[in-house]
Amino acid sequence: MRSFPLAMPGALRLRSLQPLTDGDGSCSLVYDVERAAVFEVPEELKLYVAPALETGNLDEELLGWLASADLYTAESGWSWSGGELGLPPRRGWLDAAAPAQLPAPPYGGDEVHGWIDQPDAAAAIAAVERVFRRGRGSSRIKLHLDWAGQVPVDGRLETVVAEAGRKAVLSGQEVAFELVLEPEQATVEVARKLAALPVHVRLRCGECDPEARRGTRFENRPWLLAEPALQLLSEQMARLRPAPAVPPAPASVLVDLTLSQLPALLPGLPGLSRVTVQCVLDGPARLVELWRWARAAGVRSLDAIRLEDHDPAGPAGCGEPGRRAREYRQDLHTIFEETCDELEAGRSPVEFQPLIRIVRRLMCGEAAAAAGAGLAASGDGRPFAGFESLDPRLLPEQMWRCLEGPVESESPVPPCQTCWARQVCSHSAYVASPLCKEDPRDPSRECCAYWSAEVEMAARLFHRLSQIDALQVRRFFGDAPAVHPILRPVWERAEDGDALTSKPS
Repeated sequence: MRSFPLAMPGALRLRSLQPLTDGDGSCSLVYDVERAAVFEVPEELKLYVAPALETGNLDEELLGWLASADLYTAESGWSWSGGELGLPPRRGWLDAAAPAQLPAPPYGGDEVHGWIDQPDAAAAIAAVERVFRRGRGSSRIKLHLDWAGQVPVDGRLETVVAEAGRKAVLSGQEVAFELVLEPEQATVEVARKLAALPVHVRLRCGECDPEARRGTRFENRPWLLAEPALQLLSEQMARLRPAPAVPPAPASVLVDLTLSQLPALLPGLPGLSRVTVQCVLDGPARLVELWRWARAAGVRSLDAIRLEDHDPAGPAGCGEPGRRAREYRQDLHTIFEETCDELEAGRSPVEFQPLIRIVRRLMCGEAAAAAGAGLAASGDGRPFAGFESLDPRLLPEQMWRCLEGPVESESPVPPCQTCWARQVCSHSAYVASPLCKEDPRDPSRECCAYWSAEVEMAARLFHRLSQIDALQVRRFFGDAPAVHPILRPVWERAEDGDALTSKPS
């Protein structure tokens, strides 16, 4: 049996830990809540580490391992080893968590999100200006464009893209765009316009009235509503890519084919690399069916929002997850296994965003915990108290709303404050996540049953990645692909340097 030396100088404390229990009752991974880190449990400790942590009955061998991983520590309260805010964090914890270092994320926490949904061009430009002021000093700005799922016909989209691109060039930052599009709004003209612009498309489906789908093939498979739009976008975007070695079938032939037949004729469907399919799942709709459809359709990026359970099989009073939550957890595990299998086989799997977003935060490690550390240290009971001392680039959207007005002392404490997943959960009040607009639901017992399952499965995926070829992982999680030259906006294609260096008037 492996021995773990136990050195206990001074007073020690156990960090806040969450054991991740396997199906057989053992515990192979432990999540460090304070440092947003995942640690592998030694084989000889797996069977009893979870109940031991729950009861506090820690024997010498378990204490030795906890101390060797700095989970039993002399640090007092929350700490952040990155020093002053803005400095890169120390990543030493990953050495103890996995045999190999994972590649650092391309942008880490240094990405600022902004939402543009104003009804006219002038207001939209003003909103872009506010986002860039907020993101001053960050390396990347991401603008989410949402005009009720439509493409404006007044030139608003083109104006916003051009102005944001000009500001990005002057500030030396990267800028990315994501336009929300309802499937019924996708026409040939719209697809051509989007193909010519450097925008990523978020294709929403499943948000229409369920009664309208009742009795149709879309009732429990709302993702099928996206097929016509997905085909139009892939055809138009693929036309702006370099010609493949083997010419694809004529467009006139593709029109008569079902979407499931397209990958055989256009391997990889390059146009779909700029499309994310987002689907809202409700009732008996299964995540694993959506996943299988996305793989067959050649979708590169998939997002899913699972609505809470409202039937009698829902979570009971004791907090036991209901049938739908158990099915969702099983489906997440299937996606986790198949994603790892694809990576180990040297292939690029579908990016399932609910897991990928969390994995990227785990890659940031202690940087993701910096904001939470500052908040947890404030003891006056106010939500987000102490955020004034944090780096503005680390402030989530909810904290920015607090800056717009006074914070009332009687405001309730966010339920996320006591949740073990608060540092990385995409729905957490302490995390800057684009989901604050896509899924504005407040935390609840029903919702958190699904969200905590996403965090747990993402933690398992994060640990498993350290056992896969690092080059393959880097290709999957590496830098965002550069926009093809034909898609670059005019300010980057100027013949002289004036357009790139001119100052705004």
